Amino acid sequence: MTEPHQPSSQAFSPVRFWLITVTVIAAVVGLSLFSGKLLDQSLPANPLPVLATIKGDLEATERSGAKVRLSELRGKVVVAAYLYTLCPHGCAAVTAQMQKLNQEFSSNPELHLLSVAIQPERDNTALLKAYAEAVGATEKSAWWFITGERQKLWDYMTKEVGMTQAIPIPEDERITPDDEYEHDLRIALIDQEGRVRAYYSVFHPQTEIATLMCERLHQDVHRLLKTSH
Repeated sequence: MTEPHQPSSQAFSPVRFWLITVTVIAAVVGLSLFSGKLLDQSLPANPLPVLATIKGDLEATERSGAKVRLSELRGKVVVAAYLYTLCPHGCAAVTAQMQKLNQEFSSNPELHLLSVAIQPERDNTALLKAYAEAVGATEKSAWWFITGERQKLWDYMTKEVGMTQAIPIPEDERITPDDEYEHDLRIALIDQEGRVRAYYSVFHPQTEIATLMCERLHQDVHRLLKTSH
């Protein structure tokens, strides 16, 4: 009497096992990321915090030579940062983000950019005008490059905008002879009511953080501009 045929079991293959395992894990991770993205898009974003409220005003000289008051910008979304034209540190990263915003929102009158001279004794209107033209900011651009009395500029940025106080750098610690002041390299986002909503460390030793800060800056500008409609 013949025995019934028994199907032979396939030999265990470690390579096949791990290929299947990796494929399943990749599918689960991909599905999770996709679901998370859909969830992020469907849920309302948390409101930006209010970190400071600007109550004072400042009169300064714009690169065009015109006298301006920063209270004139009330009602607009303002992106503000220090400017040091010969800065050997991270000013280039700050200016690069301002350039991108200037290009992206050139046709939107609700956004205004503000660059404040950290060393106005040297960064006068002529130098600021040349610098502005070099970074693509014409006099028609919604981007002020202001200079004036140093202490007044510093006080406004520190006491009103909430930037870190600038401090002199000892001569023996300077990277270059013009490296005279250590100053805040963040970008501040100010809403239509003069409230500071966020700071962005677009120049950061960790590339991932710097990239994230740049992305958030642009996203948050879009968010605030939507509230003006």
